[in-house]
Amino acid sequence: MSAKNRPLVAVVAAVAVAAVAVGGLLASRRDPQVGHGAAVPLAASALPSSADTPAKPLPQKLKVDARKLPLGREPQVPYLRDRTLQGGSGGPVKIPGKAELVAVARLWDNVLTVQLKTVTSPSLVVLDGEGKQVNQIQGVDSLVTSADGQAAAYASGGRFAADAMAGGTVYYQGPGSQPTAKLARPHVYDLQVLAVIGKTVYFHAGRGPDLPWDLYRWQVDKQTVTKIPAVASPSLVNPSGTVAAGFAVFHDSGMCTVLTDLANSKQLWRTCQYQLTRFSPSGKFALAIPPGSAPYGDLLTAALDSKTGDLLREWDAPSLRGAVAEDDDHVLLQWHDQAEPESRSALVRCSVSKGQCELATPLSSEPLLLAS
Repeated sequence: MSAKNRPLVAVVAAVAVAAVAVGGLLASRRDPQVGHGAAVPLAASALPSSADTPAKPLPQKLKVDARKLPLGREPQVPYLRDRTLQGGSGGPVKIPGKAELVAVARLWDNVLTVQLKTVTSPSLVVLDGEGKQVNQIQGVDSLVTSADGQAAAYASGGRFAADAMAGGTVYYQGPGSQPTAKLARPHVYDLQVLAVIGKTVYFHAGRGPDLPWDLYRWQVDKQTVTKIPAVASPSLVNPSGTVAAGFAVFHDSGMCTVLTDLANSKQLWRTCQYQLTRFSPSGKFALAIPPGSAPYGDLLTAALDSKTGDLLREWDAPSLRGAVAEDDDHVLLQWHDQAEPESRSALVRCSVSKGQCELATPLSSEPLLLAS
């Protein structure tokens, strides 16, 4: 997928940030299956040969090979395989057309998609449960849904906007095929929605094309917009709206991520080893990848304790191109067998507490994308 990376400041490239994990559809508490296909520790050790033998705790850092994993239960959150949306609530929905799909989500009975005709021509296309188009909004290039699956927010004026273009619009949508509220922001750059919680939308925007982002809170019912100055270059907001992650630049360490308590503006912790991408549904842990960006995925995805920043688990693979938490223990990894445009892929479910993994979808060469 081609996308323009915009600078956080003049010397640091911005990183495209994933939206808040979709849906309130929690996976069952059954752990992934254990066996010879379970995640293999980086320092190889033999797995128990009998189900009666208690398994030894797996190390924090694990190597995942989807080709050796047993097939487990279906994904509990939506995902796109080729041009068919599957998973979560509702049946499969075929998305018509040939435009590139860069984001997709379920909202009530509708399917929301962000599509690209060209790199600077994005649009939001809304489909009903049968795959029929019921709405389209030009220019939309970022999309998030609430953790409970009740609302969506999307915006224009972000990563696919032309360099010289200022301004954008933020939209809020509940049930139905049309946005129920919108907010014009005519003089900002790099506008992107980060989270929607109830009827509150968090988004970031810069005052110039080469300036750091600011964090804003839009309270839809009150029709008020508040700038939150405590977070520098915000990239992520947790599902309760109490904590935000932002980028900070240190000359000795390069780009680091700082987690800030929005109630008191207190910095909770920072990491220069990881870049946060999503929170679990209750915000118990945050998913993270190495700093910077890679065109065809990253070598690892980690789960960090949201309160302390401590490493809970890290999974290593040839190419990981996304991850989302099904619940507060299970993570779906978008696994690819090689860091190339043409690769086989699968969704792999791993337990944060125990480390064990299983296939959530079979391996396939068809395009794969986790929902927003």
